[in-house]
Amino acid sequence: MINLSLNRNIDIILPNTNKALAEVLKSASSQEMEVISQNKDLKSVMNSLLKQSAKNPQSDKTLLNLVQNNTTLKNLGSVSNTLKDLLNTLKSEKNPMPIEKILQNSLLDIKHLSEPALKQKFENSGIFLESKLKNAQNPQVELKTTLQSLEKSLKDSNIFSVKLLVRDIKSLLDSSVLKNVSNNILSQTQGQNQKELSQLVKNIENIIDKLHVHIKNPDSMLTKEFDAQLNKLEYQIDSKVLTPENFKLTSMQDILQNLASNVSVSAKPEAKGIFDFLEKIMQTLKTIEQSSTTPKASLESLLDKKIPQDIRNVVDNIKNLIQKSDTVFTKETAFLVNKLTSFNTAEKLSPQQNIKEIVANDLKSILLKANDEISNSTQPNKAEILRQIDKLTLQIDYHQLVSHLSNSTSLYLPFSWDELENGNIKLQKDKEDKFYCDIDLKLKEYGELKLKLVIYDKNQLNIYIYSDNKKFKKVIKESISLLRGALIDSQITPREIRLFDAHKKSVTSPYENSLSSVDMGFEAKA
Repeated sequence: MINLSLNRNIDIILPNTNKALAEVLKSASSQEMEVISQNKDLKSVMNSLLKQSAKNPQSDKTLLNLVQNNTTLKNLGSVSNTLKDLLNTLKSEKNPMPIEKILQNSLLDIKHLSEPALKQKFENSGIFLESKLKNAQNPQVELKTTLQSLEKSLKDSNIFSVKLLVRDIKSLLDSSVLKNVSNNILSQTQGQNQKELSQLVKNIENIIDKLHVHIKNPDSMLTKEFDAQLNKLEYQIDSKVLTPENFKLTSMQDILQNLASNVSVSAKPEAKGIFDFLEKIMQTLKTIEQSSTTPKASLESLLDKKIPQDIRNVVDNIKNLIQKSDTVFTKETAFLVNKLTSFNTAEKLSPQQNIKEIVANDLKSILLKANDEISNSTQPNKAEILRQIDKLTLQIDYHQLVSHLSNSTSLYLPFSWDELENGNIKLQKDKEDKFYCDIDLKLKEYGELKLKLVIYDKNQLNIYIYSDNKKFKKVIKESISLLRGALIDSQITPREIRLFDAHKKSVTSPYENSLSSVDMGFEAKA
């Protein structure tokens, strides 16, 4: 799942640095400016808006209304199209420019979309640049925290070589580099040299290598793959999945078979009993499969034979067995060791290098740097390139401004999709951890499409689809079972999937009454 920080602290928005704000203030009426500034001079407006917005929400509300109704900002278009226009202009240049390749990598084709890639694009979209710089951490502090957690995780290990490693970790924590480390980045250059950092990296590599001897060859019941299959099996016996619409006997059989294969090669003495239990359950499922003619009949037979309870018992037995394993084999240890591998060079431990990486990978920073370089160049299309860069930074500034004023995170979608003319996504969260998502799209082939999603209880999902296109609705009806199956395979339970005529849809959202407790939002534009 993609996790995004809904941090409101984009507190670097000033008229001279945020183009969207400057544009809005130009068109604000005297009455609107009075509400925003509370009769203060223009210099004090930002103090009112940014430093005291929690005490004076009316200022934010007034300015947000101005932003959303500003003609220039409303007609900005999509970031994806602006990126494409800029790339086409850059490609027409005889001499390739460094920014061309960087921008090409910034615009991801939807065909190659994945959760890690999308998360990385969001993080480096430019929206969070100033927040990332403001909250930049000293990597040495993170290393120290990781080592402290690893020491705690391994201290109860019964393996002698691991006990010796705990001693080595303590020595590292008492070293001159880490003992008094702090997040005061500027002060960390004093008293440190490349030799000290290089030696620290060497010691970390030694710890990682020794732990990998154990972690790389764990028992078959202690692998990530086994843990994932165990989680899937638990999901299969959830009461919300055990319904005629959601239950799939073959899916349960496949997961049990994968688990049994891993248990069969485990060296643990208890594995034989667990394998026999799994075999017994699988034989019962095979009998059900042969005697039942419909999914409903299979489910009824499964429940009659109390198979879900049998599966729960075997899952609990496996979990208890795993819990008794040595701490070096825990998921926490594997996570911490993986985290340690990111500190593999002296440069990665340099506070200044951390800042450099933020600046080098963030789209807004890249655009600002390119703007300066191109302004001083003799490029034939310099004026057009600068105009498009200016438009891109204005679009990013717009999302930063909306993020602040609406107490949310407003993002554009950093990918390209030829079938999409335009669209936007709005996600809201209430105090009960329910998420409400409105997706409004205009597709080239199917016209307008509206989806309303509600996700609650971590993985329960309702989907409402609105369209007037007969061809599209036919495709949806034919594919609902595939959609339901794909969601269940991802451990998301589709509680309700409904298709409506768009022109008959009421003005209000089907979950509008639930939004009274919404406390933050998230908006993304294509």
